[in-house]
Amino acid sequence: MSDSPIDTPDQQQNDRWAVIHKFRTIGDAIFHMHAIHAIAAVAPRCRITLAMPGPIPAADLFVDDPAIEKVIFISRNAYFKGRIKNISILKQEHFRRVWILGESTSYAFTALFAGVKERLGYGYSLAQRTALTHHLQRPMPWPIPVGVAEASWAFLDTYGIARLPNGQKPVFSPERLQQAYQQYVSLPRPWISFGIGAREARRLWPNTHWCSLAEGLLQQWGPGTLFLCGGEQDRDKARYITDFLGKKSTVVHVIGNPLSVVASIFQHTNVFIGNDSGLFNLAGAIGSCPVIGLFGASPVLTYLPHALFVVPPDGAISSMQALTPAYVLQKVLQYCQSV
Repeated sequence: MSDSPIDTPDQQQNDRWAVIHKFRTIGDAIFHMHAIHAIAAVAPRCRITLAMPGPIPAADLFVDDPAIEKVIFISRNAYFKGRIKNISILKQEHFRRVWILGESTSYAFTALFAGVKERLGYGYSLAQRTALTHHLQRPMPWPIPVGVAEASWAFLDTYGIARLPNGQKPVFSPERLQQAYQQYVSLPRPWISFGIGAREARRLWPNTHWCSLAEGLLQQWGPGTLFLCGGEQDRDKARYITDFLGKKSTVVHVIGNPLSVVASIFQHTNVFIGNDSGLFNLAGAIGSCPVIGLFGASPVLTYLPHALFVVPPDGAISSMQALTPAYVLQKVLQYCQSV
């Protein structure tokens, strides 16, 4: 067999490949979307199986994707029972090759013990390299790229896999997007979407700041419709903002909805403004509207070059409190000349 990880069409006829990653959040999935699509493009029949912990909300990103043969859920548990379960799942699928995105040693050994013939991964640690297929393993660049998305780009480059145009963009069926859109099509314009949630408390903009920003934008652009987007943990925040605004605008809670519904709104909204969160990454990857991220407490994400990253006036990443509503409003109005 050739040492090259890219097979010829004749070699691909009866092969199945899988991509494994310990997706924890929507953002994690978006970070690696381009790698999933690029690997699938060189896989047998241009499709891969995606193995991820779940079920979790991020799984909805892959339901309609033609590059995904199917999604299988594996355990995130790195202890004995979780590993035995994962080994059994991979054995049943009879994969020839597994690509492990990230530095997971546990998943590398799971693939080894499941009898997967070819195992490719980052190999940053000696422990992971031990479980990878030695004659296929290629050294990643040093120093290690800092960003998650940048690390996966380096992984693709190492194996000579081309990045795809729009490879970052998630794929939803037109039918699902249209069905979701029909719920809201009659609501008044402009549409403003707020991503009010975040995985870490330090990345959350205060409720009072969201209220002030909403009031300022409504004064500039008219009543329209405000979509408050987030997870189940953000319901109280959404209620607080809604109660503050009263009848000044139509407010729609998009809290805990399937990602196809959220994506449909993002395709038609006039602007998205959000914390450093999974929904910010989703809006940026869709790329159908101006996307503005509030980064007072975390470094900006360089893999989304077309988004506007609002950082504190002094440029120092300190806290979300350093982003005042008046300052953010100014940046939004400068970025969105009209809606």
